[in-house]
This record gives sequence, C-alpha cells and structure tokens, in this order.
Amino acid sequence: DLPDINEILGFLSESKFILPNSLNEQELITIARSCVGLYISDIVKGLRLIIKKHPQISTEKVVEYLLEYKINLLNKLYEIEFIRPPKVPLGGLDLMQEAFKKFKRLLSPLAKAYKLKVPKGILLVGPPGTGKSHSAKVCSQVMGIPLILVDWGNFRGYGNEAERKLKDLLKLADKLNEVLLYFDDFDKGFAGDDDLGRRLAGQLLTWMQERTSDVIVIASANRMEWLPPELTRSGRFDYIYKVDLPNYGERHAIFKLHGARFDNRFRNGGDPYTKDEWRRLLKETHRCVGAEIQTIVERAAATTFYRMFPEDMSFPEDGNIPPLEISVATLLEERRQINPLAIREADKVESMRNKADLQGLPSSPLDESIYAIGNVDIFDN
Repeated sequence: DLPDINEILGFLSESKFILPNSLNEQELITIARSCVGLYISDIVKGLRLIIKKHPQISTEKVVEYLLEYKINLLNKLYEIEFIRPPKVPLGGLDLMQEAFKKFKRLLSPLAKAYKLKVPKGILLVGPPGTGKSHSAKVCSQVMGIPLILVDWGNFRGYGNEAERKLKDLLKLADKLNEVLLYFDDFDKGFAGDDDLGRRLAGQLLTWMQERTSDVIVIASANRMEWLPPELTRSGRFDYIYKVDLPNYGERHAIFKLHGARFDNRFRNGGDPYTKDEWRRLLKETHRCVGAEIQTIVERAAATTFYRMFPEDMSFPEDGNIPPLEISVATLLEERRQINPLAIREADKVESMRNKADLQGLPSSPLDESIYAIGNVDIFDN
C-alpha cells in the first residue's frame, strides 16, 4: 500500500543522508505532505535527483520540485492528468460556483469538529460544449485542491485489468485525501450495458459509500438515461447540476472572456461594443454553447490578423506590434460559418436538456443582465 503521511514523515526524519540536518519539524511536515501519493522508493529517487541538481536549496523549492516530480510520475503511472489548482476564468454558472465555495468551507478543522464532510459526488449533466469539464477545473480553483482528470470510458480499453486499474486509482485518491477526482464522459462507460461496466460501477459505488477521505468525485454526463439508477441516488452523487445552454448574460461574459485573449480592449473590464452591437451578436449566437463561442472568437481573431497582414512580414525589431481589434462584423461573419450543435441536432440536445432538468439543480441564476430578453428597452438609444 501507499505510505500515509505519518509513515513518510517517519522515513524522512530518519533519512538524514537525503535531506539536510538543519530542517526543522515543520519543514519536514511540509515536504512530507508534498510526497503523499508516492511510494518510499519514488520519494528517495525524487529527493536525490533534486538535491543532486540543487545542493543549496530552500524548503519551498524542494516542495515545488517534488510536486512537479510527483505530477509527472502519477500521470505516467496511472495514465491520468493530475494537475494543481489551475487559474481559469469561467463565464456564468454562478450558482454552481457559489456551491463550490461552500464545499471548501467543509474542509476546515471547524467543520470537521461538527462532523461535517464534503459531498461524496457531484454530477454535471448537460449537452456537449456547455462547460462541464471546465467547471471541474473551476471547482479545483475555488476549493484550492488538486484535480485528477480521468476519461471513464477509457477503463473499457483495459479489459481484464480495468478493475485493478480503478482500484489503484481510488487508493491513490484516498491517500492524497483532499483532491477532486473528475470522470469525464461518465455516461459513455455505461453505453454498452455490459458486465464490465456494471462491475466498475459497483466498485466505484462501494468506494464512494465507504470512503472516509475528503475526496470529491465529480463526473460529467451528456445522457442521464445511460447511467445506472443506483448511481444517481442520494449518498452517491449528492448534487446533480444541470449545465445548460448559456443565456444572454452568460454569452456576453463568455465573449468578453475569450475576446480578452486577443483584443486588449476587452481587458480589465473593458467593453468596446455598443449595446446595440451586443444585442445583435447575442441574438445571432442564440443556442451557441461556450465551446462554439470560443471557436467563433478564435476564428475571428485569426481572420482579423489575416486582414491586417495580407502577406508574411517579419517581426518588428522594436517589438511594437499594432493591436488586434476584433469587430462585431467579423464575429458575425464567423458565426454564419458554423452550425451550432443545438440547432444541428436539436432533437437530441432538447432530450438531454429535458432529462437533466428533471433531476438536476440549476447551475445558473435567472438572467438579470441588461441583455436578458425581458430587460430589452425598446426606447433605449
């Protein structure tokens, strides 16, 4: 089994040949925490590599390099994507973000004194491209704990090794303790309704029911009907959120978020378009999801660049380049060149939305922005 923090701390305290003798107890605890999730042999190897490359190194740097070493090793050993709390912006889904802030407080010693625990599982349901995977990263950011990204459907490819792979992953999550375990495309792992899918589901359910660690499982699904009923009852996935098509105010926020990546006018709260321009753009992107808005902005930025520089030019020696300014006309031009999924596959998308609406909590409040349909003032100039 993976060593717990006390075993790691005991080993580090006795291993003076690896770490400097001058380290105090608190510094040893800090280093031990960064080693959780690794076997002793991997800890020895990692520390020796770090000390060899950096003989005179501070405790902070040891921890930083150890975390980097651990992330690379875990990604390789478990075929996952283990990341530190990222810094990612999110446009909309305010109700769900507020819930994540409450969950963070349940990790505090005071909450534990009241015998309160974080939710066992959170299920995000909605059409593709609405921001479910991105929401998991935002949850990691809000709560300040690492995120393990796993494609649940990939377990099918392991065949007879699938159950052992899942068991090892869950043991790792338990040792890491305060971590988010995110299963992407969760429903696809049950699409075939085969024996392997049922066994994996049973293994995960048993672990979720019995676990004592502070691991939060987050899973995303497009189709609720593919999931076994026992997965969605209370005590497993305590919260189910419907991640829906963005409303007018959310589309406005998403456009500004992606616009700021290319057009400096959007940065620091800037807004270069008039209300009439926004209303036209938001109306034309009705039923577009966040991923499609991102594509529209990226393609509009590229088109703007082509028009600014119709031929290849060398980078200016003084480093000064003219600003890239994306026009509403260019955004509308790119919008006309894509056919949104919610229009192209309207029946399927509406079926997903309706079924998610039956069980899921809303992830967004009512649209009260100035661009909401009910807030349009016909006399506004």
